[in-house]
Amino acid sequence: MIVFINKEKKEISDNTDILNMLHANGFEDTKGIAIAVNNQVIPKTSWQNHLLHDRDNITIITATAGG
Repeated sequence: MIVFINKEKKEISDNTDILNMLHANGFEDTKGIAIAVNNQVIPKTSWQNHLLHDRDNITIITATAGG
């Protein structure tokens, strides 16, 4: 299925949850990351249970040090 991660088109497997999507896209360390799916923030405690759907818009925000 097709999803959009930070506006970039990506193909992922059906029945993929947020946590597996992150790992498949190089995010091994999930500290300092916030996720929104279709403009709705998904709590980190729900990432493993939140299945993604075809055409979902996923926003990944990472915290950075400095200013």
